[in-house]
Amino acid sequence: MIDKTSRALLDALLARSEEIRTPCGDGEMVWRVWGRDNSERPPVVLLHGGFGAWNHWVRNIPVWEKDYRLVAADLPGCGDSASLPRPYDAEDLAKVVSAGIDVAVPDQQPFDLVTFSFGGVISGLIAHKQAQRIRSLTLIGSPVLGLTGTGPANDLVVVRPDLPVDEAAPLHRSNLQKLMVCNPEAADDLALTIQLENMSKARLRSRGIARSMVLADSLRDLPCQLNCIFGDADVTLDPDLASVRAYVEDIHPNVAFHVLPDVGHWAQYEASAAVNALLPELID
Repeated sequence: MIDKTSRALLDALLARSEEIRTPCGDGEMVWRVWGRDNSERPPVVLLHGGFGAWNHWVRNIPVWEKDYRLVAADLPGCGDSASLPRPYDAEDLAKVVSAGIDVAVPDQQPFDLVTFSFGGVISGLIAHKQAQRIRSLTLIGSPVLGLTGTGPANDLVVVRPDLPVDEAAPLHRSNLQKLMVCNPEAADDLALTIQLENMSKARLRSRGIARSMVLADSLRDLPCQLNCIFGDADVTLDPDLASVRAYVEDIHPNVAFHVLPDVGHWAQYEASAAVNALLPELID
């Protein structure tokens, strides 16, 4: 039940990317690059969410690549990247990703880091490791105060990996509607195709790390500008977005904090036009 139009769109986007591989456990971490070097605009590094891959940015890459060199990761244990040996923690992941950035964005070039959900959870640690050249960190839908163990984000259906696609697809769409978007129609065929592919490859167990305070702690003394973009209907921020905002503004008085109305967790997908227009304002 893979939508052919969606599959063709993803394949075309992949076909025009450059692939870079960096060490990751006993294998390699996969990075994909779009756009050209731009002397006026530093590269933008993109980190996706848990159980995701580069394709979490499918509605953003075609717009941003016109002006920026985009370097999108498959995090360890996600997409086409190898897993880290267990046990691993946020620090282990951050070390591997930071070392990968040194290769994917070489020669100590300044860069901006844009992250979604779990990618944001480890991003503060990465920012400290890249303190000499990171210009800004943008968090999209990241649970700054830790992912809670209760609330709508936890009310998902477990989909057995051996379930036939035609039976699994409706369950995955339902999970998308519960977790990722505000408007149920935003869980469209492209979103479902991405979800089916990503869940079939995901090996990273991210929720334990996401439930910690590692992001909240690592945002202190951040060596760069901090930007935040959240949907006001993001269920991963249960019980409330106000507490997240209060915490961030307390430790970063100059934070650019943007809340998008009637938008869920996957803001850069559901409200792609708004996020596509907003990001250049934040990082330029």
